[in-house]
Amino acid sequence: MFRPPFDSQARPQSPRSAYYHAAQDVVDLLSSSAIALRWLVRLRWHAVAGTALTVGVAARGLRLDLPVVPLLALVVLTGASNLLLTLWLRRHPVVKSHHLGAVLALDSLLLTGLLALSGGPENPFAMLYLVHVAMAALVLGPRWTLSLALLAVVGPVLLFQFHVPLRELGDGTGSVLSGPGRVVGTWVAFSLTVMSVSLMVARVSAALRDRQEALVRAQLLASRAEKLASLSTLAAGAAHELGTPLGTIAIAANELDVLIQEEPQEALEDARLIRDQVERCRDILERMSARAGQTYGEAPEQTTTSAVLERMREELTSGELARVRVEESVSVALYFPPRGLVQVLVNLVRNALHASEATQSPVLVRVMGDGGRTRFVVEDRGTGIPRDVLERVGEPFFTTKPAGQGMGLGLFLGQTFAELCGGRLELASEEGLGTRATLELPCRKGPAHVAA
Repeated sequence: MFRPPFDSQARPQSPRSAYYHAAQDVVDLLSSSAIALRWLVRLRWHAVAGTALTVGVAARGLRLDLPVVPLLALVVLTGASNLLLTLWLRRHPVVKSHHLGAVLALDSLLLTGLLALSGGPENPFAMLYLVHVAMAALVLGPRWTLSLALLAVVGPVLLFQFHVPLRELGDGTGSVLSGPGRVVGTWVAFSLTVMSVSLMVARVSAALRDRQEALVRAQLLASRAEKLASLSTLAAGAAHELGTPLGTIAIAANELDVLIQEEPQEALEDARLIRDQVERCRDILERMSARAGQTYGEAPEQTTTSAVLERMREELTSGELARVRVEESVSVALYFPPRGLVQVLVNLVRNALHASEATQSPVLVRVMGDGGRTRFVVEDRGTGIPRDVLERVGEPFFTTKPAGQGMGLGLFLGQTFAELCGGRLELASEEGLGTRATLELPCRKGPAHVAA
């Protein structure tokens, strides 16, 4: 076995996408409001646990005269609303901005109630209003942000008029939120606010970046699917339009062959040459139509890697097979369109043979299966691909072969086939050392296996 060294020049392709379908619109499922609301649900569970613990410590440990029952009632209300919200999200994955805004407004009102029962404006945890406003500013529009900001401003004003002072048990005079106690409470509240806002911004921003990347990949796959559909239409039209004249030429050549049986051998050979070339043109058109459309029109079938490799050998000529080495450690069950998969492998092998034609070095085809994925690896010791060319490999109609030796569609169709099957096609190359093409597909079982 040989493995030419490779550097990091790899072309990562799109990850898993729906089988046989171009990527659908994922804006609703991955909207910023949906991302933020799912994160807010987790944050609210932490808030419920933290608030209940704080009430218990303050009442029992610090011996504060708190209205424990009303406080715990608000905590239970928060937990119940979060449970309902969790169940609602399971049935309604599409989240709009007003859903998130309503939950943030509810949390602002619940926070106002908790603060009113635990010191009002003297409670340093009033800083937590900023968490709701910050999330609205990050995800929602200016209308919701302004509304929540008004709640954060009006809430403390109401607390000045309506609140229960914090006092120690048995002490009817001074507030406990003064001196060192207030300093410590302010520091704790400030720390929680900073950590909550920082974590929220980091998590939501990262999720939004992932969403944007997913949208870009979906648009790329949809664009590839559209181009492939256009190629399929073009190929089918060409085959239809050229089929009739080629058939006529074939009939004429056959008649000519009969008429000149007793004529000079040279004329007979010319007639047979016409017939052979017509058949060759017909075969080329059929293959062109199949290559362009088989990823859409061909149904998936249950097969194995061994069967795919055998069909690949049948497609290659004896001269090509003489330079191909196949290594298969284990036969893996597959459920894909067999013609499409075989054609992709044949294109990769022929590209490798062409790249190593000068050295006549062998081309290695390896099959590996692990972690629910099957990999077909085609390696050559050819001239390699320059970095600037590698960046364009896979574009439709881009080819480095001489005119008449390639249409520049093989890798484009291979990448599209892999993506529509939930896999990917990667190329890694280094000039002067060779190229490695890796076709990675998920291990799927057909309906018969699933039913069994």
